[in-house]
Amino acid sequence: MTKNLISLKVKCPHCNKSLMDYTHFLNAKPSIKLHIEVKDMHGTINLCSSYGCYEKVSTVELVENEIATLSCPHCKKELPSPSKCGDCGAPLVGFDLEKGGKVHVCSRIGCKKHYVTFEDIYDTLTQFYNEYDYGAHDSDF
Repeated sequence: MTKNLISLKVKCPHCNKSLMDYTHFLNAKPSIKLHIEVKDMHGTINLCSSYGCYEKVSTVELVENEIATLSCPHCKKELPSPSKCGDCGAPLVGFDLEKGGKVHVCSRIGCKKHYVTFEDIYDTLTQFYNEYDYGAHDSDF
């Protein structure tokens, strides 16, 4: 089922460097590589870049319900979002989409809350549709 999900390309909102890891694939797509801190453990985590996929691989133990701090592997800055999770109240983590907009994910291990926001919906959706050939094969009615 997850093979048809769209892979999102994200970058750091601080240094604008890509967070995509083209050497570690999840769900047959490049993953999102981040630094992770949970309690006193530090390491890396690779998140599935397909929207709606929850696969992940981490060098630290991921304990259900713990809060993780995620940061950019390039500039080392944390990736907080100004919002809290609507499901569990934990802080959200934010990335920038390479084509415009933001992705927000919950920092609580095990919580699946995530969403995408757009600042300029028309331009962003146009770029998105062009990038993924959305509607290219639809016929006119």
